[in-house]
Amino acid sequence: MAKTSRMTRTLGAAAATAALAFGGVVALPGAAQAADADRYYIQVGGTGPTKPAPECTFTYDPANAAHQLGDRAIKVCYPASWGPVIGPTGSLIDITTGQVHPEALTAPTYDTSVRIGIEETLKVAERTHRDHPDAQLTIVGYSQGAQVADEVLQKISRGETGIDKSQVDGKLYADPMQPGTGFGAVVPKGLGVPGVATSPGAGPTDFNGVPVTRYCINGDPVCDANLLNTPGYFELHPNYAEDNNAIERTMTEDSGNGVQWLNPDGTPAPPRA
Repeated sequence: MAKTSRMTRTLGAAAATAALAFGGVVALPGAAQAADADRYYIQVGGTGPTKPAPECTFTYDPANAAHQLGDRAIKVCYPASWGPVIGPTGSLIDITTGQVHPEALTAPTYDTSVRIGIEETLKVAERTHRDHPDAQLTIVGYSQGAQVADEVLQKISRGETGIDKSQVDGKLYADPMQPGTGFGAVVPKGLGVPGVATSPGAGPTDFNGVPVTRYCINGDPVCDANLLNTPGYFELHPNYAEDNNAIERTMTEDSGNGVQWLNPDGTPAPPRA
């Protein structure tokens, strides 16, 4: 089992109890970008343990290795936490080993982590654009990182940054803000525990001309929100980052617009009506 999968499944028990009261648009996979050497991938990882800078997140390691992205993969360093439940070394209590990670108690809350993530992702994207003004930027996010990337892509699409939106596209995996079916679309915006973890609301279906594809495994309650799908948080939500699964399969493809539904192994599923 991939390290990312094991850690995510461990974190799931604590996180899922916090809130899962959760339900497209379709984009088919595009041509590969792998030959495009002048493209940089700004990568925002999901909630869970982090690595020291500049590595920061485990989420994209299999995909980056498979596509040999090297320095074209630029990871965003941010807390990726859900204090006091999940911190930089893992969940407060690891349900697999029983190990206690007291750092979770003082870790930034989910909402604070997202806010910091947005700020840091914008800094990284703008710095990369300055260093490589003719390059294309693919903003990639998974889970909490997809929420961060969704917000950043909105800002770029509205012209609120120094980045030309024509040089940007996005890949969002398990986006809580997925319109219609994501947790943020089903749970009213702002509902939750104020100052700790609240619903972000739904993201846009269109990013003002910026190509953005959302990827969601059928039954993952983060982006396919439904109480009946709650077990999918443990069984499906960790899959995206595993070897030869969704992120590795699709990250270097051209972005479309809308939602690509996926099977548990990351292969395309039939579109929804």
